[in-house]
Amino acid sequence: MPAATPPLDTASRSGRYVTLDGMRGIAAIAVALFHFVGDYVPQGYLAVDFFFALSGFVLYRTYFPRWQAGLGTGPFMAQRIVRLYPLFVLGVVLSAITALVKVANGGNTDLTYQDIMVSLPLNMLMLPSPVDMPLFPLNVPAWSLFFELVANFAMIVLLFRLPKLGLLAVCLFSAWWISPIMIDHHSGNIGALWSELGVGLARTAFSFTMGMLIASLNQPALRAVSWLALLCFTVIAVVLALPFDWADTPEFDLFAILLVSPMLLVLGSRVEPPAFAVPFAMFTGDVSYALYAVHWPMVDVFRYLQVRLDVSPAGMTPFYFIAVFSLAWLFSRAYDAPLRRRMSGLLRLRAAPVASPQGA
Repeated sequence: MPAATPPLDTASRSGRYVTLDGMRGIAAIAVALFHFVGDYVPQGYLAVDFFFALSGFVLYRTYFPRWQAGLGTGPFMAQRIVRLYPLFVLGVVLSAITALVKVANGGNTDLTYQDIMVSLPLNMLMLPSPVDMPLFPLNVPAWSLFFELVANFAMIVLLFRLPKLGLLAVCLFSAWWISPIMIDHHSGNIGALWSELGVGLARTAFSFTMGMLIASLNQPALRAVSWLALLCFTVIAVVLALPFDWADTPEFDLFAILLVSPMLLVLGSRVEPPAFAVPFAMFTGDVSYALYAVHWPMVDVFRYLQVRLDVSPAGMTPFYFIAVFSLAWLFSRAYDAPLRRRMSGLLRLRAAPVASPQGA
C-alpha cells in the first residue's frame, strides 16, 4: 500500500514561506531580548546572519525572474528603499530623541550633542555617521540594514549575473575572510563599528549570497505540511539562547553561521507548519522588521525605568517585551504599511507613461 501523501500548505500556493516567517519572527525577538538582557539569548547577534541569508533567498525568488524580464537597477533599488526606509528612519528618530534626553540628564552615554547632530542627518539618509564609533550610533542595529542595502545593490548589479559556481565562490571567499577574524575577535558579534567595516561586508556577503544560492536550487512547487517546521522553530531558538560556555565561542558562532543557518533555510523553505502554528508564524514574521528596527530606543527607556523603579532585569523584561512587541505591531499596521503604499503609489505614478493629447 503506498504511503499517504502529506497535506500541502495553501500558503505555498501564494508564494509565502510561513516557516521562514516564523523563524524570522523568533530571530527578531531574540535580537530585541539580547540588547536588553543578553543573558537570556547570549547568541542573539547570530540572528543577523540568518536575516541576511533569508533576505538573499527571498529576494532571489522574488526578483530574479523580474531581472531576467528587464528590471533595472534604479527601479529595483527604489522598491527596496520603499520597503526598508519608513521603519528605518523611525528607529533613527526615536533613538535620537532618547539619546538627547540621556545627554540632557547626564545619563550614561558616549554620545555628545555634537555627535547626535552630526550623525542624525546622515543616519536618516541610511548613511553611516563619520563619528568614530558605531556606523549608526543613534540606532546601532541599523548597521545591518545598511549592509542589507549594499547587498541588494550588489545583487542587482553583479550577483544576478553570476552562475551558481560564482555564487559558491563568493560564499567560500567570504567564509575564508571572516573565519580567522571572528576567531581572533573571540566572537561572531562583529560588523557594527567603522573598524569592522570589511568583516561586516564579508559577513553580509556570505549569508546573503548563500541565501541566493539556496534559492537558485530547485524548489518544490508546493511545500508539504510537516512537524519539521516546528523543529526549525526550535533549533533557531535554541541556537540563539544556549547558555553554555562552549556556545560562547567563535567556533560555535562560525558553526551556526556557516552550517546551521543555511541548513535551516534549506529545510524551512521546503516545509510548512501545522495549522495551529501558522498564526504565530505569520504574525511574528509580519512584525519582525518593525521589532528589529525600533527596539533600540525602547532598551534605553526600560533600562531607565528599571533603575528608577528598582526592579531586577528579570522583573522588567516581560514589560519591555510586551511594550516593544506591541509598538512593533502598531508601527507595522498604522505607520509602515500605509506609508509604503503611498510611496509605492508615487513611484508607479512617476513611472507611468504620460498620455499624449488627442490627435497629437
